Amino acid sequence: MKIMQLSNGEFSAENAPKAQLDDGSFCIPQHYLKYRHTLASVEELILKVDYCDRYPIFVSQDNQGIYLQVGIIGADNYKGNNYQSSTTDLSDENTAANNSTNQSINQNRNLKIMYGRKWRVEPKLPTAEIIQTAFLAIKKVREHEVRELFRLKAFNKITTPLNSHHDVTMLINSQDLKSKSEELSWLELQQELDHLHYEQATFNIINIENRHDKYWLLELEVLIDAESQLEELESNQLIVLIVNKLTFNEVCYQLMAELIRLSDRHVDEHFTFSKVARFSQENDIKAIAKISANTRELHKSAEKTEFEKDWRNENYQVDLTRVPQLKTGVFSERIRSILNSFNGIEGILPENT
Repeated sequence: MKIMQLSNGEFSAENAPKAQLDDGSFCIPQHYLKYRHTLASVEELILKVDYCDRYPIFVSQDNQGIYLQVGIIGADNYKGNNYQSSTTDLSDENTAANNSTNQSINQNRNLKIMYGRKWRVEPKLPTAEIIQTAFLAIKKVREHEVRELFRLKAFNKITTPLNSHHDVTMLINSQDLKSKSEELSWLELQQELDHLHYEQATFNIINIENRHDKYWLLELEVLIDAESQLEELESNQLIVLIVNKLTFNEVCYQLMAELIRLSDRHVDEHFTFSKVARFSQENDIKAIAKISANTRELHKSAEKTEFEKDWRNENYQVDLTRVPQLKTGVFSERIRSILNSFNGIEGILPENT
């Protein structure tokens, strides 16, 4: 019997169930394995991950353990012409000289490397979940970039109103935070959109339809410079938005949601592990369901009774390591109050320390 070799950090219990692959070989499904990942084993996994050289994935270790961290190689979004005070209308067709200067800066600006947050990797984390962690880390780094590249000319400045760095104290104390936007005509809405840039892209309304007097269907054409680094956007691409109200505020939020979705879809299709686009929507959902159906209950046979007992105990011990601990204080009392409001919660409740 040919059995697929386990990766470093993976261990099989005695008599673990095996599933047959399409090529006739056998493998032990991941939920029957034990894991003791190290820095070296996680590095080996990430070496099999490919996405884009602009987003290198680092594997590091500190006093708290192993972590993944995605780097971002690109222009500084808040340096020089990218984010500055401006008295020039970016939509003015007569500012060719200004646009030429912007293009020159875009082409020659120095690259900088920045780093996203740390994503912790527990030694007992299944291999598949480590790969998913890398996948999610890239998506969130890209979303961070999307929000910073969404620029609005307002109050004679180029702003990034949907970025992730706004001062929360100032926001929650702002008397103007609640939107007072009024519904706009096609022309008025386009005039507002003319003040909006997404990296080197702008948006042109080509159709607006009211559906069932309940929502609006808005079709935007993407106009983008050939030097753009946004691989998920193409010139003349059509973006379709569904908005509840025809206000600039509503359109901006829905447009941001769509830009994030397009970024996520790019990662779905181009993130690979061992050269396979594991999360691609081209993967047949029923083929995935078949694998799940054929492997989830291999431990149910009579000959696996002893294995199942040990396996469930091992899973319980792993779960114990993930249970949060509560101390005395206002915060802990609030958590206990929330948990006590539910009747008959199963699972392992937080421990008191």
